[in-house]
Amino acid sequence: MKSILFITCSLAIILIISAASCNSIKELEYKGIKNPKLQTLSFNNTAIQMDIEYFNPNNFGLDVKETNLNIYLNDQFIGIADQPKKTQIAKKASFLFPIIAHFDPIKAAGTALKALFSKTNKITIQGTAKIGKEGVYIKLPINISENVSMYNE
Repeated sequence: MKSILFITCSLAIILIISAASCNSIKELEYKGIKNPKLQTLSFNNTAIQMDIEYFNPNNFGLDVKETNLNIYLNDQFIGIADQPKKTQIAKKASFLFPIIAHFDPIKAAGTALKALFSKTNKITIQGTAKIGKEGVYIKLPINISENVSMYNE
């Protein structure tokens, strides 16, 4: 009887400590948009590949499982972005999160054409990403806006 009580108390203490440690999760720190490049250019589909750099200040790693992102170029909606592969995030480390923005250049002709001839362009990424570990994921909002060069100098 004493062993059952001891096990129950031990499990209760472990659960309380685990729940308390969940409150200390720190938000990922946005560092910038890196490596934007034109991946494909055609009349019905254009794709821009880029990396979003973050820093994970937590003492544990995470996975980015799924994204739902809208892409704006110079404040005009141009398309959606997907994640080409699952991203694993190491603890206390900077990491690059790759995305590919797909859009129809004919529908976004004015914005896209002007952007191709501009030295820098404002890229805004809004939406959500599912981040977690071992089957437990939460949706985190993403709202990034930055002026970037589309051409390597």
